[in-house]
Amino acid sequence: RIHSSFSAPAAPLPPLNCIISTMKLAHALFLGGAALANPINASNNHDYEFNSMHQKTYGVDVSFPIFKRISTNYEWLPHNTNSTAPTPKALEGMPLQPLGNRQVVYNNHLLSCREYYGIDGRKCDIYEYDRMLMNQRQPQSMQNYTKVGFLKTRAPEKMIELATKFWDQNHVNMEQENWPAGNSYINNWVSPTYMVKIEDGRLRGGGSQLRKQLWDAARESIEEWTNEDLSPTSIYGIRVYKEGAVLLPHVDRLPLVASAMINIAQDVDEDWPCEIYDHDGNAHNVTL
Repeated sequence: RIHSSFSAPAAPLPPLNCIISTMKLAHALFLGGAALANPINASNNHDYEFNSMHQKTYGVDVSFPIFKRISTNYEWLPHNTNSTAPTPKALEGMPLQPLGNRQVVYNNHLLSCREYYGIDGRKCDIYEYDRMLMNQRQPQSMQNYTKVGFLKTRAPEKMIELATKFWDQNHVNMEQENWPAGNSYINNWVSPTYMVKIEDGRLRGGGSQLRKQLWDAARESIEEWTNEDLSPTSIYGIRVYKEGAVLLPHVDRLPLVASAMINIAQDVDEDWPCEIYDHDGNAHNVTL
């Protein structure tokens, strides 16, 4: 699967790896079997197909570049409003663009990255090239473990208890994350991200024991969903996104075959959905 998040609304507090909830609903979003059926051609050209969540959907390269340039095949163009009008050659095979001029949004993201990093600004373009290349290549090396590729469900009660307690005791000790120069995945130069590290033994309740407890609490649910015996790889901690944060569409690096994002806490003015693509390249906007 490929997932991303757009700008975050005002959010003094945040979550475990993507989004969060003041009401502490602690929903989990399982992500796994990251293979699009045919990732290079998964452009979803048809008009407004509904996804598995019954949302009007769109395909890749519509909200942000995923495999290549953003679609400029706007709904209002003559060939999309008049069946007799020919499709311009440059737009043949390009998915319909229902979200407006997303190219301007992306250009602003990339330009601000280059400007912020100055002499290292070219690294923004290198990161973007690598991001899109990995979006194409990695799914092809995977198998599909699940029917859709993700599942929104309630997190196990024990995990809710452990993660919420750790957050409540330690969120005041969150530390700003340092991203490599040119890292374009998150617009950290506009909206810095913060982390409360699970394995930080200096924090109350933190350390390797908590890491094991969280994994043990999550394991059964993820294994039941994937129908696979899994081994733990990593638990980053509780990442905090604040107002204006943008997380671009990406795939996790191997060996992360299945993963979960747990919504721990939030304070927002409006929902901040995660955009996730299923095995057929259809976008889902998932709010935890």
